[in-house]
Amino acid sequence: MSKISKIALPLLTSILVVFSFSSPMVKAETSELKMNQNRQCIMCHKKNGNMYGLHANDALGQTCQDCHGDKGKHPRGESDLIGFSQSSPATVEQQTAACMSCHDQQELSEADWTHNVHSNKVNCAGCHQLHPEVDPIIGISESKRIASCVSCHESK
Repeated sequence: MSKISKIALPLLTSILVVFSFSSPMVKAETSELKMNQNRQCIMCHKKNGNMYGLHANDALGQTCQDCHGDKGKHPRGESDLIGFSQSSPATVEQQTAACMSCHDQQELSEADWTHNVHSNKVNCAGCHQLHPEVDPIIGISESKRIASCVSCHESK
């Protein structure tokens, strides 16, 4: 053992022991996200799944209405709630505008060129899913992503 190792190893071990006892204990449990405590929506929509992932982060302070809009007379009457799918009565432009109220178009286009090409033709939910813990489009391989593109472009 070198002279430095003889001194450094015991010193580092001592420091780690001291810090391990002086640092606060971190609770392993995670509390229910505030997003999922919105009883007004979750009472009926729990079957759709709770909101997880980045958009459910309590630090954002988001509510269901921030994305889906004012509930109006929903569920018993008419409303202008925005659904995010191709079958939604909301137009692609309305769906995209809901996302763009927080997201910056310039940043999205710099991150990936497809955001500019599709922004008014395909709703964001055509590729992204925000309720699951992880958006499935994030981190997929290039070949799977191309297959996803082809699934739409071949049908037209």
